Amino acid sequence: MKKMVALVFAVAGMLAAPAAWENPPPGFKLKMEPAPMAKRLKQINPAAQGEFRLVPTYVSCSMCWGVAAPVEGLSLEFRKTGSGKWRKGETPMFFDDAANYRASILYLDEDTAYEARLVANGKTLAKGTFRTWKSVVPVAKTIVIDPAKATYPLVISDKGRPDGWIRYTAPKGKVVGGPCVTNTSVISVKGAEYVLLDDMTIEGGAGDTESCVFIGESRGVRVRNCDIYGFGQVGSQVFSAKGYGRFFLNSPISDPEPGRCIDWHAGVMIYPGSSEITVERCYIHDPRGRSIAWYYSHPAGKQGIFVFRAAGSVVLRWNDIVASDLHRWNDAIEGCDNFAARGGFNRDSDIYGNFCIYANDDCIELDGGQQNVRCFQNRFEAGYSDVSIQGCMVSPVYLFDNLLAPCCDEFGVANPTIKTYGFDMFWYAPYAMIKGNCLGEASYKPVLGPTSRWDWRDDNIFVTNDVPTSWACGYPVRALPFILDRGIIKDVKVSGLIATPQTVRFSARSKEPVRYRVRKNFDADWFSVSPSEGTLKKGDNAFTVTFFPERMKDRRQWRSAFLLRTEEGLSRCMSVYAERTDFEQPAQPIPAAARTIYVPLKDPIRFPSSKIGKEGVEVAFDVSEEAEYWLFLRGKADWGASVAEVSVDGSEFKSVYFKLWKTHAAWNMIRPGTSSYNSAGGFVPFRFKPGRHTLRLRPLRGRPLTVLDVAVSDQPLAFEPR
Repeated sequence: MKKMVALVFAVAGMLAAPAAWENPPPGFKLKMEPAPMAKRLKQINPAAQGEFRLVPTYVSCSMCWGVAAPVEGLSLEFRKTGSGKWRKGETPMFFDDAANYRASILYLDEDTAYEARLVANGKTLAKGTFRTWKSVVPVAKTIVIDPAKATYPLVISDKGRPDGWIRYTAPKGKVVGGPCVTNTSVISVKGAEYVLLDDMTIEGGAGDTESCVFIGESRGVRVRNCDIYGFGQVGSQVFSAKGYGRFFLNSPISDPEPGRCIDWHAGVMIYPGSSEITVERCYIHDPRGRSIAWYYSHPAGKQGIFVFRAAGSVVLRWNDIVASDLHRWNDAIEGCDNFAARGGFNRDSDIYGNFCIYANDDCIELDGGQQNVRCFQNRFEAGYSDVSIQGCMVSPVYLFDNLLAPCCDEFGVANPTIKTYGFDMFWYAPYAMIKGNCLGEASYKPVLGPTSRWDWRDDNIFVTNDVPTSWACGYPVRALPFILDRGIIKDVKVSGLIATPQTVRFSARSKEPVRYRVRKNFDADWFSVSPSEGTLKKGDNAFTVTFFPERMKDRRQWRSAFLLRTEEGLSRCMSVYAERTDFEQPAQPIPAAARTIYVPLKDPIRFPSSKIGKEGVEVAFDVSEEAEYWLFLRGKADWGASVAEVSVDGSEFKSVYFKLWKTHAAWNMIRPGTSSYNSAGGFVPFRFKPGRHTLRLRPLRGRPLTVLDVAVSDQPLAFEPR
């Protein structure tokens, strides 16, 4: 793994940024205060003038070249050492603030020697050599963990060597950690070098720095073929002016402590100071508790993998990071310090071949430095957004050859598949190369700033929620001898009237015998896959997915996934979407609080209507006990959402956003002061004294809305829009 780097024309010291870049261009509107240039350059760690820096991973290599001014016609070329023919890398981009060219070389072979050069006008201006990483590393020592004798956190600080790694594993069938590990990490890797966590089942872990597997201030750590689940903490959902509907630990309901908000609870946490980190072939699933959706406020909660200001060279490959609607991710893969030059993955990193599904925010958040960060051959699906590259503080970032399947959070709301808000956060002219992706939407228009450089290739395709079978079968890209004839099971309709379970069939075609086991999350008991394990024979192998309507009772939409997973930790992935067509949220949801008042309407209220004046429609209700209450509405909306205005006991009318459906009725909290799906606030309860109270409703902007019932309760959780 040791990097082989050649320096050409290197000189001492760092070239100062041109003076013109000390301040933004005329007319440029800053979105936030930038770091001083000296601090920024320290975080970027640019190549010194004349330095030609090459930083490889398994299949890619970053290039950085320090030069005083742009060079016309500059190209990056590479070849296997001594192979003869030169090939072109990605186009080098010049960045004025650091006086550097940066680019990446893609699609390399593992454990292979290469040479690279920069050429302009027939002249070689810089050259060097490098060797890509190898998957198989020499193990000098294996330590077998005995879970029955282990104390947690299990702290690992071993110092292996590139030619002699320290391997940790556990006996087959034994679980490291367990459900009782709730206040600490299960495994904490601190100050370690060349350590391998291999083929383990790991359960538990608290949150933040006490995640299931924590890696900090370490170099050369690999987490391989591990089953990681049951991490994070549950907490209590707080509805108040400061709670925003988030989950908190041990906080007063009326005034939760911001620091106790449940967030950053991860299966694998990669902390600052860590470099040359690999997480591969892991199944990360079933976190404890929930992550909130934008329906309440900015999502917060659980992450499959969290990358916080890495020192560089992080590789995430071939992982299955699978959540569900009852246990959604905040982000399946999340970064931190979104708007810092060293934030998130920081630099020289690869994310490829991963399956990330069911996030209330992003399937992957690349935000941060994004300096030669490459994301490819992944399948991102059913997040509010699939990929976020906003806050691209350094660049270049490469997003290519991915399946960005249709988006939706747990309440069925979607953002664009690629999030670019704030891409041009300052004035540093960030660069993104986007090519060869399949996007599950009709079109895409990035939200960019005046200095953004956006290399959008024509080979990106749009599929409008109908992902081609060829894409769904082949993504994420993995070297397996078998493939499924589909990758998504959708449009399954079930109801309680069906006497026999619904079935869907699919097949796996294999080139050779392969041992497999079907894996799915613990709460996916509403369907089965058979045969559930065995050996694929050469040729076609038939499978049946069976759905059980009697287990699908409490919501309309049912989403999950399953894997055909090999002993080596590679899998083919199948997402599953079913609808309980006869489900409608009841007028009186169960469970309900002791202090709940239902106000069924004699006739539905329909907006817009010429009969409804500026005073709106009044709904009266009586309260017998003084307490804090929230108000709720049950209804439908032709557009899947609506905005109305409300007044309580004669107060000023304020806008309220409702997430509703046309096909079935749903409950929504009435939160005065909200006007869109992702607007926070409006959680302050009403203090009602005994007696009669009034709620007035009136339409806003002519949005269709049908109101069926109103409720008053001191417990809002029974009224989510499911």
